[in-house]
Amino acid sequence: MHVRTTSEKELELGAKLGAIIQDPDARNSLIENPTEVLAGVGVKSDVTLYADTADLVHLIVPAEVDVARVAAEDETYFEELGRAALGTCMYDDIPD
Repeated sequence: MHVRTTSEKELELGAKLGAIIQDPDARNSLIENPTEVLAGVGVKSDVTLYADTADLVHLIVPAEVDVARVAAEDETYFEELGRAALGTCMYDDIPD
């Protein structure tokens, strides 16, 4: 079984991005000028930025998938993938 751990650099980047997303002014700056804001926290300028809305949610598909567990139709693994994909979805207003 392959276990990938999160590096210290990834954790720091996640914390910086989380802080931007949680602050309304910083979030607006990110939306208005993503290249500058992302460069300020160390993200390459060739990154594509997607923003969820009440009507549209982007799912992030992991780059590495355990093919054996998918082939075995491992329900626990599918739940793990689902939590990973939806774990960062956040709404200011919950849609009806």
